[in-house]
Amino acid sequence: MTPLQTDRRHFAALLAGAALWPTGRALAITPDPPPIAAPSGALPAGPATGASTSIGSGLDWSSRMTAPVLIEGQGPFPFVVDTGANRTVIAAELAMKLGLPEGELEQLHGVAGMQMTPTAFASLTVGDRTGRRGPVSLLPSGAIGGQGLLGLDRIGDQCVTLDFRAQQLVIGAAAPRWAGSYEVAVHARRRDGQLTMIDADLMGVSVTAFIDSGSDSTIGNMALRRLCFDPSVKWLKVPVISATGQTMEAEMADLPNLRVGGFKLPDWPVAFVDLHTFAMWGLTERPAILLGMDVLSRFDRVSLDFARGQVRFRLPQGSI
Repeated sequence: MTPLQTDRRHFAALLAGAALWPTGRALAITPDPPPIAAPSGALPAGPATGASTSIGSGLDWSSRMTAPVLIEGQGPFPFVVDTGANRTVIAAELAMKLGLPEGELEQLHGVAGMQMTPTAFASLTVGDRTGRRGPVSLLPSGAIGGQGLLGLDRIGDQCVTLDFRAQQLVIGAAAPRWAGSYEVAVHARRRDGQLTMIDADLMGVSVTAFIDSGSDSTIGNMALRRLCFDPSVKWLKVPVISATGQTMEAEMADLPNLRVGGFKLPDWPVAFVDLHTFAMWGLTERPAILLGMDVLSRFDRVSLDFARGQVRFRLPQGSI
């Protein structure tokens, strides 16, 4: 199957669990953010100072990394590790089965729009770390593609490593040290609780890039499309379905010459559409891209060090 022969149904579901934000969070970028206080329900730092927790991970049907999560001591249940979501989500069917009391409705923003969403309070355990009870959003399992999404409200105050080579999720106080020339560290800034990578470019033009492990594919805005394509390019139309229920039509083509962390990626199929989230961030006029699992999993490991404002990539041996 060539890159542009991607299954349209597969792509339609790829963004189902990606990029979720409850209303009420500031959208300002801070150049050098101070240490971030743990949000309500965040996992504690660990059983010992500087200790890291390694959790064996799996892959869901769309190749997103999952981790076993206990809810109020019950489970474990496979949750997609979603660095593009500011709010942890539990499947509504699972919440009902566990008897979690439903809370108030709140606005939840997805990639394609906003929806009023029920909430609940729950304590989650990941590995040997148990957080206090905190708010979670409830969405149908079909909308999020599984039983839950583990968002940055629970893990975003620490260093989160997606170790694709060892199939592990590692949560710790600092990024692991990887020796050799196969590692690159990229300075990043937080925006709305996420890491904003600033060291991405296309043909010398700066591109705002976000790490989104909740999406199995990569999507760019129309400003990025205008930068790199001429009218003769053949486009494949694909639907993008948000976890919050809306659908947008995107156009897909191979994106050439994108560099992330100083490394040039091979030509890769990317969908282009001005997502609701790009508009929320004020990124409809400047080139921007959400990097999904199709790009992230090409590295051995990706670490998001929220305390240091840094993203670290480990390339496979022999790739340079």
